[in-house]
Amino acid sequence: MVPNRFRLLLSLLVAASTIGARAGTVPAADDAPQLDPLEFSYLTLWKYTLAECEKHGVNGSIITKSWIGVRRCLRTKLDVIAFNMDSMRLDVDNQQAILEKHCPNLMQASGCFDPFMKNVKSCVQGDNFEIFEAMRNWITDVLEHICEDNGARIKYDRVKHEKCTAELGQYVFECAAQNIIDKQYSNRKSLSGEDCSMIQRAKDCLVIKLKECSVFSAAAQLFYDNFIRITSCTAAATAANDDGN
Repeated sequence: MVPNRFRLLLSLLVAASTIGARAGTVPAADDAPQLDPLEFSYLTLWKYTLAECEKHGVNGSIITKSWIGVRRCLRTKLDVIAFNMDSMRLDVDNQQAILEKHCPNLMQASGCFDPFMKNVKSCVQGDNFEIFEAMRNWITDVLEHICEDNGARIKYDRVKHEKCTAELGQYVFECAAQNIIDKQYSNRKSLSGEDCSMIQRAKDCLVIKLKECSVFSAAAQLFYDNFIRITSCTAAATAANDDGN
C-alpha cells in the first residue's frame, strides 16, 4: 500500500506527464519512437531515449542502470521509513516541524538525478534534451518551493490535498479538453500566438481548480514556467509577467 503523502508526490509526476502533452497525440510505433514537440509522457520519453542510444551506439542498459542508481541514491539520502511515516501524518499544524526535519535531505536528494541526466545526454541531443532538463528543473523547483523556510510558502491542509490527489487527473484532462486545440505540431520553437494562449489558458484552468491545494497549484505553475522556457512562447510569457507586476 502506497502512503497517501507519497502518492501525492507521485501524482505531481502524473501531472508532469500530461500538462505539456497536446491532445490527440498519436502513439509512435514501438520499433521507431518519435518525440512529439510537446511530449512529456514518461513512457514515450523512455522509449525515445533507448532508441536514440541505439542510434548513437550507446548501450541502452546504461540508462536503465543509471535510473536504478537514482532510486538507490534517494534511499541513501533519505530516511525512507521516517519520511513515509511523517508524510502520512503531515498536516498544516505540523508541516513546519516535519519539513524542517526532512527538507535538508530532500534538497540533497535532488542531486541524485545528475548522473542519470548525464547518461541521457549521451544519447539525446539538441532541443529534445531540453525536455529532460525541463522535467529535472521542475522537480528541483517544486522541492525548493515546498522547503523554502520550512514550508512558509505552502499550507498543507490534509483534507483539501487528499481531494486534489484524487481529482488531479480529472482536472488535468478537463482543462486540456476545454482549452487545447487538437492539431499536429511540428516545432515547439515556432508555436503561434494562438498556441501560446491555448497553453496559458489550460494552465490557468488547472491552477484555479487547484487553488485550495497550495502544493499542487504551485507545482502546476512551476511546471508551466519550466515548459514555457523551451518553447517560442517564452517571450509572450515574460511580457505577460511584466504587465502583471
